Amino acid sequence: MTLIYPKLTKWTILILILFCASPLRASIGNVDQVEGNGVIDRNKTDITIEQELSIEQYDTVKTGNGKVGILFVDDTRVDVTQHSKLIIDEFVYDPNTKKGKLNLSAKLGTIKYASGQIAKTSRQDIKITTPTATIGVRGTDFSMTIDELGGSTIILLPSCDVKGNCLVGEISVESAAGQVILNQAFQATQVTVPENPPMPPVKLDLELDMINNMLIIAKPKDLEEENYEKKIKEVADALDIDFLQFDDLEQDYLEEEEDLYVTGLDIDFLEQNFLADILKQINEELAKEMRSEFDKQKTVGEIKLGKDPVTGVIILDEDPQWVWIREDASGGYIELRLDKEYGYLLNIIQGEFEMYNFELGGQDNDINIQQYQ
Repeated sequence: MTLIYPKLTKWTILILILFCASPLRASIGNVDQVEGNGVIDRNKTDITIEQELSIEQYDTVKTGNGKVGILFVDDTRVDVTQHSKLIIDEFVYDPNTKKGKLNLSAKLGTIKYASGQIAKTSRQDIKITTPTATIGVRGTDFSMTIDELGGSTIILLPSCDVKGNCLVGEISVESAAGQVILNQAFQATQVTVPENPPMPPVKLDLELDMINNMLIIAKPKDLEEENYEKKIKEVADALDIDFLQFDDLEQDYLEEEEDLYVTGLDIDFLEQNFLADILKQINEELAKEMRSEFDKQKTVGEIKLGKDPVTGVIILDEDPQWVWIREDASGGYIELRLDKEYGYLLNIIQGEFEMYNFELGGQDNDINIQQYQ
């Protein structure tokens, strides 16, 4: 019996070499908790998330009305809450040296991170990013909440073992304009755009189960107060102005020390200017009022700017963005900054206020917000 072997050309040999040299994609972890629905986008194919599903490098985790818990082989844990998106850009780990490299990108929603072995031995090789910030991990737990515009709320969490013993580590939060350090449990910062520095850290009165996507539309009171003065300047309106709020009326000249009193003969009225500060304050407030009144008469296309006296909705044109704002009587506050390149259909429930199918520049995207006190 004669065996006949096919003739191998140099192209056949090259193809065989390439095939043999191609590494197989290995598992880097698995799903150890799943509730509701979610998918893994792997090579542009959606795989339904199930218990014990293997996780691979370059996977994109996307949840709907579901939660997913992922345990990596180095014991790093990531919990992805509802309506969230996480990309696993890189994961390398050597179990012998316990060293490796981890690169995650949180794109939307709320994601909780708990450090594993890589953070203990190779923390300089961990890179975790949001659209507006980079988090430097120093062996601890934290959460990231990212809104539709990329704004990020970062909260440092206590690291607790099964016996209930808790430790607090440290993380850095950095943007293109600055950096802050979080080193206390439930300390938080926000980065709205990459060009702005992170907000100075504040301590939040929160429980772990309160950290979810509701932080996008109902930010913690502590964070709202930190930006209160800035918001007042941005949305000042004539209806909100109290012209009596200036320091001069708080001074009682009758309570001054006696040696400060003088008679009318001692006063040179030509050198006195008691009204200067008052007039300056009134002029500044009138300027705000005039700007608001002007904006009420101004339209861009079919969009009317200024404050609607019926709904309380304020729309500002801060090119290249629309700014949509509403604050209710109980202090609930919603502010949206939307790219003018697209259109939006807003459905808003804020306490007892309801607004449906509010069109802003078109109907390309649906935004649904429910805010309760």
